[in-house]
Amino acid sequence: MTIRARLTLIYSAMLAVTSFLFGFSLLRLLDWAWHEQLRESMRSVAQQVTELILNETNGAESQPAIRKQLARMPYLSFAVQVWRQDGTLLFTTGNVEYSEPFDAPSLHSRDEVVRDVRLSAENVHALVYTAPIYDNNGAHLGAVQILSPLTTLDAASERLLRVILVIGLLVLLLAFIAGLVIAGQVLQPIEMINQTAKQITAADDLSKRIPYKGPPDELGQLALTFNTTLDRLERLFMAQRRFVADVSHELRTPLTTLQGNLDLIRRYGADAISLEAMESELKRMTRLVGDLLLLAQADSGRLPLQESVVDLDTLIVEVYHQTKVLSQGVKVRLTPPEPARVKGDPDRLKQVLLNLVTNAIKYTPEGGEVVLSLTVEGGYAFLRVSDNGIGIPKEDLPYIFERFYRVDKARERQIGGVGLGLSIAKWIVEAHHGRIWAESEVGKGSTFTVQLPRLDAEIEPESARDTRPRLPILGAAKRKNSSA
Repeated sequence: MTIRARLTLIYSAMLAVTSFLFGFSLLRLLDWAWHEQLRESMRSVAQQVTELILNETNGAESQPAIRKQLARMPYLSFAVQVWRQDGTLLFTTGNVEYSEPFDAPSLHSRDEVVRDVRLSAENVHALVYTAPIYDNNGAHLGAVQILSPLTTLDAASERLLRVILVIGLLVLLLAFIAGLVIAGQVLQPIEMINQTAKQITAADDLSKRIPYKGPPDELGQLALTFNTTLDRLERLFMAQRRFVADVSHELRTPLTTLQGNLDLIRRYGADAISLEAMESELKRMTRLVGDLLLLAQADSGRLPLQESVVDLDTLIVEVYHQTKVLSQGVKVRLTPPEPARVKGDPDRLKQVLLNLVTNAIKYTPEGGEVVLSLTVEGGYAFLRVSDNGIGIPKEDLPYIFERFYRVDKARERQIGGVGLGLSIAKWIVEAHHGRIWAESEVGKGSTFTVQLPRLDAEIEPESARDTRPRLPILGAAKRKNSSA
């Protein structure tokens, strides 16, 4: 059974129960009101009859006069009987031929009694009011019984019940039809989601979206969430395809080089140039596979950090001495670092600095300068690597930390990079609850900044935390190949 049918049946059942309770309550309320009105009228008549009997009774010789006065009283549709205490019928109205008590069990009651009775001879359903009569001394003289037939009320109740049943059935039928229509309209976004999912599955097209234009209710939020999920899946799918294509391209070049050199060695024998080229390409492939393995472990959460207290000033000095030897004509300079301690993995943090300094050296011409610095601002430590090299175009800055993103792909391949160093650095920094960003100007150089929370200082308020300049979001910018 579909959700639409289930919802319609549930709503219809709830409406049926509500209609039944309403109809039953209405009938009971009307019955109570009618009976209460009758009781009040019969009580008034009983009081009049009792007062007349008490005022006129002076002995047996006055009974005919009492009968005449009782006969002249307007009783409407009521039938009245006056009984003595000894069970003798003193008076009865002429609108009913019944010599027995209307309600025999209540005749000798000392309190007022109201009962529904059914007269056996006439088979009449009636309401009988019995009121005892007492003299001024409190002696029990007899009782007054007043009968009101309920035939009219019973017929009215039956007609009302039939009307309620007919109207209730019509309302249920209309509600069921309306429920089907309304449920279909309300659940239309779910049907659209279903159809869109089927189309995506059949056509393998993640670009399709749900064309929802309704109110932002729960179903609207569901459609928005589904579209947002599709956006993310499409981006991930495209990133995966781009990633596979980039990896294939990066591996194809060294494999082609290796194959060519092997052919030369097979034909002409081994020579130093071919062996050197093969060794270079093997090293490049080894770095690529190692970087890919590192990122895969990071993405899957299987790359734990060995956390300890790290002296950043000591760490940056070690990196300075290590990269100074490998600078190859580029001057590496270290400004006096400020003492700062952070909690993290010293090897991974050192890897970040080495990646940044190595990149700076790669893209700085001979005779240029790379500057390392460590400063403390508030509750954070800032590691900066600056160079006066070729710089990065402004439109490429938001994407340089993506995998295989390169500004100048041909130049990057010449200097041996594969476009994963900055991605690895970004992951490591974020794993240490920090941030990394770049500032650059073409022809003037670049500055990469790593912000890490310190252990030896209080964290500043939120307004003072971020000191980096805000980069423009180029949502529609065309992705290019970048350097990393």
